[in-house]
Amino acid sequence: MTDSPPLVTPKLCDWISGLSLSDIPPEKVQRCKYLILDGLTCALIGAHLPWSKDAVKGVLSMEGEGSYNIVGWEKKTGLLAAALLNSTFIQGFKLDDYHQEAPIYSNAIVLPTMLAALEFCHVSASSTNTIPITGAEFLLAAIMGYETGPRVGLRIYGINVLSRGWHSGAIFGPAASAAAATKLLWLPAPLIENAIGIACTQAGGLISAQYKSSVKRMQHGFAVRNGLFAAFMARSGYSGIKQVLERPYGGFLSTFGAGSGRNLAYRADRVVQGLSSIWELDQIIVKPYASMAATHRTIDGISLLQIKYPAKLVANRIRRVTVELSEPAFKKGGWEPKQPLTVTGAQMSCIYAAAMQLLEGEVQPAQLERDDIQYVHNQAFDEDVDTIWQQRIHVELWDQTGEPKTLIEFVAAPRGNKAPLSEEDILDKWRRITRDVIDQERQAAIENLVLGLEQVADMRQLTQLLRGRTGNVFETGCGHQHQRPDDQRESTSSKERIYSL
Repeated sequence: MTDSPPLVTPKLCDWISGLSLSDIPPEKVQRCKYLILDGLTCALIGAHLPWSKDAVKGVLSMEGEGSYNIVGWEKKTGLLAAALLNSTFIQGFKLDDYHQEAPIYSNAIVLPTMLAALEFCHVSASSTNTIPITGAEFLLAAIMGYETGPRVGLRIYGINVLSRGWHSGAIFGPAASAAAATKLLWLPAPLIENAIGIACTQAGGLISAQYKSSVKRMQHGFAVRNGLFAAFMARSGYSGIKQVLERPYGGFLSTFGAGSGRNLAYRADRVVQGLSSIWELDQIIVKPYASMAATHRTIDGISLLQIKYPAKLVANRIRRVTVELSEPAFKKGGWEPKQPLTVTGAQMSCIYAAAMQLLEGEVQPAQLERDDIQYVHNQAFDEDVDTIWQQRIHVELWDQTGEPKTLIEFVAAPRGNKAPLSEEDILDKWRRITRDVIDQERQAAIENLVLGLEQVADMRQLTQLLRGRTGNVFETGCGHQHQRPDDQRESTSSKERIYSL
């Protein structure tokens, strides 16, 4: 007779239900505010991208008008549809955060969930005179979402999920969304467990979405929609799967842990290990580049070589570039791009990122021959969660004698990973990137509200600030003529604002 699995899900739900903001170290609360600000950066910049407009058109053709705001649009739709679109905007230009060990784009899950649940509470408040949601409540619920997704993902070996073909954030995301929503709704632990049970049975998402599709940007939105649906069904008394995380047969961890190649396919007890002492939001990385995380080491490594050898790394002298990387990074970003390449594909391609960094706008990246840049799997980088971030870049040049010469740069981790972007860096990213999509007064109002969330008595202020129309980031400024992202006339200053900090 086998031992019963540890009761992990109930313990997690008790923690979510019982935690108060005063239980969380002040520096974690402070970090949370800057994470929220970065998520809003991504939402506002992503609202009117061409593929975001396509998403709005498609969703509104089915859902129609409603009571819930679409960020950056003067339109409203239903609760689930608005949350789906707002998540899609945050993922719109690949500038949003990621968890370094359990890849999930946390803000693409947490913020749309929170905004939808917030507006639901406000609608209730206007009809029943209920006290509105405060900034402190918003912060606390956000932290629950930031913590739950990675805790679930790490117990099936986090980044390893990508190697098995799953889009990891779409798998970990429904539980995170349910946790954030139920906390904001002040549901008790048994109903939180129902919500997580309903959320986890809807988890899904294929990483093949990264090839020539727009739906890659929407898959975290599916997780948000499913998590919110779960929370409101549980609130209405609908029961979900009990102990959904730890059940040996058909449970979340046993099912998505299958095929990991590990001696233990999953580690259920670790979901609740270090609650209130180990904070996963410390591992959430704010991105400095508008591309998939595995490309960042390539960008950093080539950038370092360009700084060291400015006269040598010019396009007409480059013979070949070879990059060694781990299996998860190789499978996700080391594939060979083929024409026609979509914007999504370009942002997911390490080869394209290398070309962009090397050429710096001298020619279109598609003009670089595919044989000039290659990625190879280095098994030594597969050992643990530290080595999977490593890359070694070899740039082979033609020297003045016509003989090849190789420059080598080893990158232990991308910028922002080992040393997270500072509060000043995140604030600078917010100000520089949003300055051309919202006016200065609105920008300052959002910034002041988010960085002072503990003192906000009524979070309706935030929904009002996000309601108005935003500009298009590919314009050189609000009100200027729109330029498509593949337009060769795109200004250098615009490219610098979006692609690199």
